[in-house]
Amino acid sequence: MADDNKRRLQPVERRTFLRYGLIGSVSAGLGGFALSALGFLWPRPGDELTGEVPIGPAAEIAAEIDADRAPYRVPEGGLSIVRWDPGNAAAERNYGPDHAFDGGVGLMALFTQACPHLGCAVPWCQSSQWFECPCHGSRYNRYGEWTGGPAPRGLDRYASFIEDGLFVVDFGNLITGPARTANALEQSPEGPSCVDA
Repeated sequence: MADDNKRRLQPVERRTFLRYGLIGSVSAGLGGFALSALGFLWPRPGDELTGEVPIGPAAEIAAEIDADRAPYRVPEGGLSIVRWDPGNAAAERNYGPDHAFDGGVGLMALFTQACPHLGCAVPWCQSSQWFECPCHGSRYNRYGEWTGGPAPRGLDRYASFIEDGLFVVDFGNLITGPARTANALEQSPEGPSCVDA
């Protein structure tokens, strides 16, 4: 009699199993899509940087670049800030009108978040003192000028200026990188490359 009181497990019909499986998989797919769509409602880091943004004291940024022998990184904007020499006639002609210069300090804001070739981030290689794209091997000197690889031009950059001692980047004014023939710096690699080509 105890066995009669226990409920017997009913076998699941094939049709019921398929119905619940279909409903579950469609629900999981739609739920994943909805969660990924929610990501578009929140800005990414750096999206809030618009217009003219003061980055910091120009003299301190220049001193840090010189001390580290590396660009000053601003990850929120995808920038690498480098020094440029206004005393170089080719550099003054190519970069003077759009990039910061004040009292011997020349600073340029390179957009290193996206390689002009296919959009990979372009990190700094400390040993060669160049920017080197790890995806397809494009290389750029310290001024962001093209030195090799499949990229069609140098690194894009933002217009910048120095106001009241502060280095200010105009995120509303993205400047297309210099042509492949631009070579104001004429910089050879100073050591081994970080990327195999």
